Amino acid sequence: MSGPAVNVDSSKILPLVDEGLGNSSYLVALGDGRALVLDPSRDPNPYLKLADDLNLRMAFAVETHLHADFISGSRELAAFGAAIIAPRESHLATEYRGLGDGEEVDLGGLTLRALATPGHTPEHLSYLLLDGPKPLALFSGGAVLPGGAARPDLIGPEQTEPLAHDLYRSAHKPLT
Repeated sequence: MSGPAVNVDSSKILPLVDEGLGNSSYLVALGDGRALVLDPSRDPNPYLKLADDLNLRMAFAVETHLHADFISGSRELAAFGAAIIAPRESHLATEYRGLGDGEEVDLGGLTLRALATPGHTPEHLSYLLLDGPKPLALFSGGAVLPGGAARPDLIGPEQTEPLAHDLYRSAHKPLT
């Protein structure tokens, strides 16, 4: 389920791809013994095992958007100590820190900046991982996919055209 790690300074980014769901999630070793997981699928075990193998403590579960195609595992990871971060407009039915465009979270040495990228869903955020002013990685969630963009039609037919326009604008704006 996991792919090759990418080392970025003192951090390590490990993709976890679920071919069946068509979902890519990421475990980020923050460089201080803690882990952050982006867009986790329901089963927490792959993330917990990987964190354990790397001697990491689960610190954050981050959502880019509400997932219409699978159930998120953020609540399951919260049971193991992860604080949930998600778009403010997602209105999750659990405790979470809501972010909007341009807002940042201090991860203890690194920073996570939220960037509004609506289109796949209205509340969609991408996240820029920063070390000081230096960008380390961009996590686009469902906004950008290999060879294309995510579907804007999953919410309902009345939202498809407006979301398609949002998706176009998101794909053509600088993400910094």
